[in-house]
Amino acid sequence: MKTQTIRCIVAATDGGGEPSLFPVFVECTEDQYHDGLHYVAAREAAEDAGYEAYLVLDENDHADLMDATDKHGGPLFWWGEAPIVRADP
Repeated sequence: MKTQTIRCIVAATDGGGEPSLFPVFVECTEDQYHDGLHYVAAREAAEDAGYEAYLVLDENDHADLMDATDKHGGPLFWWGEAPIVRADP
């Protein structure tokens, strides 16, 4: 079955309790995407990395957020360092 890669951002708190954003790529089928399993996979990836997740957005929820820049014009998210996870059926 053909898969797609979806960019997700997980709003979370880090191990020290500070607010944080966790970028992650999720590979999933179209059916998994429509069933919302990419949200589950993104949340689980953040939690496996030590974050407490409370909100997940994908690139189709807020496309402009995925390419946001900081006050210096640099990228807000370092996609080159984002993990890639798979949505489970």
